[in-house]
Amino acid sequence: MFPYKQVVVLQVFLNFEIEHCGRELGTLRRFLGAKAHPCMHDKRHIAFVLTTNEEPAELLERLRPALEVDNFTNYTATLVLGKASGKHGGLNSLVTRINSAFAVLNGGPAKYLRDSQTFIEPNFRKSAPRKMGVERGGNR
Repeated sequence: MFPYKQVVVLQVFLNFEIEHCGRELGTLRRFLGAKAHPCMHDKRHIAFVLTTNEEPAELLERLRPALEVDNFTNYTATLVLGKASGKHGGLNSLVTRINSAFAVLNGGPAKYLRDSQTFIEPNFRKSAPRKMGVERGGNR
């Protein structure tokens, strides 16, 4: 056990497509809890980013009943040591989840998350259907 929280990426490789492994993935999500965020979806692969004070070996030992099923071929848990960056930046779900997890650990919202907020103003006209105008939000 770490005395402080760490960001851990849990990768799970599947025998079949994700659509056919719903029950096993649901059981794994219940074991992981609400602090785990899915990312890196593929046909036969999914990853979860979570903040925990467990070492990766302890985490896998706790999750062993949910991971040792026939539909999962392999699984890996790794510590993330710093913020992530990727080719497509914020469009990559793994990069976004890791950076937001580090922002939560540091005690504040991430700057890029705060800058990208949008505020929606309704535009009401009686003769037309409702249209929404979008303004880019800034730092408040």
